[in-house]
Amino acid sequence: ALSNDVNFFPGADIRWGLGYMMNLQGGPNGRSAGTFSWGGLYNTYYWLDPAKKVAGLIMTQILPFADPKAVKLYGQLEAAVYETLKSA
Repeated sequence: ALSNDVNFFPGADIRWGLGYMMNLQGGPNGRSAGTFSWGGLYNTYYWLDPAKKVAGLIMTQILPFADPKAVKLYGQLEAAVYETLKSA
């Protein structure tokens, strides 16, 4: 299979745009409501948080999509960025 099943924000209120998913409420790692994000087949992920003026990008070439190690790395990157913002 080219993809694993994944739900990055279970129970969260989200909407879809052209090329992104938008969180309508904040995320567990610190992202704000109104944050845009997306993931690509080879575990490429980005998020853009206009409220906090921060973005992140991770690029891999790993199959299948939603590889557990890649998803974990994405979450760790996001958490580290928001933790750094708290201490700035």
